[in-house]
Amino acid sequence: MFRVTLFFTATLLLFGCKKEDAPKRDLGFDYFPLKEKMVWIYDVDSTFYDKFTGKSTNYRFQLKDSITSSFLNTVGDPVYRVERYKKNENEQLWIYQKNFTRSIHLRSGEETSDNLTHIKIIFPPEIYASWNGNSRNTLDKQIYRIDNIEQGRQIGNQQYDVVDVLQIDDFNLIDEEYTLETYAKQIGLVKKEDRQIEKNIQSGIIIHGYIYTMTLNEHR
Repeated sequence: MFRVTLFFTATLLLFGCKKEDAPKRDLGFDYFPLKEKMVWIYDVDSTFYDKFTGKSTNYRFQLKDSITSSFLNTVGDPVYRVERYKKNENEQLWIYQKNFTRSIHLRSGEETSDNLTHIKIIFPPEIYASWNGNSRNTLDKQIYRIDNIEQGRQIGNQQYDVVDVLQIDDFNLIDEEYTLETYAKQIGLVKKEDRQIEKNIQSGIIIHGYIYTMTLNEHR
């Protein structure tokens, strides 16, 4: 009887240790962190090309996104209200632009703006994983894809562990549409590249559209 008891005791200890020692899987939720009072400040470089005038105009300004409050939605998920402000180059005053919300539902990071919800990222982020970014709205299907996962990428003056989410990548000899968002651990969105341009078919020179880049300047 003593041997049987000793065997079961040792077995329970063995399985107990294995259960405790098993590492928890990192689902990557920290690529889309949400907490009240978080602030992101971005440097924005935007160039607009006008085919009617043949001129291009460059705009430089900053955007500040601040999480101001939170609430629970109908299914019990925390939803965070984000206020966006804009400050033009060489100015001091932040001007209110809009508000939107961010949340995590099951294994997706979502953003709702202008009554449209987009699935920005999925968890865990795995290379080449894809999903319909418009599955939570009424827009046409748009396939998003995890395009790259990289450690120690230099963005601005900092290095980050990042995930690239490719939203649009359509181009031909005339038109080019490209949107890429980069998310960093513990921070969230650190860079966005958005290019919607029309080119001269013979020279390849941009004649219409815009190129827009947001790069994280400060986070707290």
